[in-house]
Amino acid sequence: MADEQEQVTEDLVERAKADKASKRNIFGRIALFLKQSVGELRKVTRPTWPELRNYTGVVLAFVVVVMVIISALDWLFYQGVVFVFTPTA
Repeated sequence: MADEQEQVTEDLVERAKADKASKRNIFGRIALFLKQSVGELRKVTRPTWPELRNYTGVVLAFVVVVMVIISALDWLFYQGVVFVFTPTA
């Protein structure tokens, strides 16, 4: 199956080179782009539902951890600025 995909990719590359050499007009170039885009999208594998849930959980956990770190640093810098710029009598 990988050999078929490599051959399809090579065919797309050869056709793209031939089309470039023929100097297509703007509509021909747009059509070629769309054909190649659809061809590449057919190669994409989609995650299964359990994989999608797992990846979503990992991303959300990472975002929460980064939010906590940034909030802690923000609070720390705020305390530092207040300490430095608060006048003492």
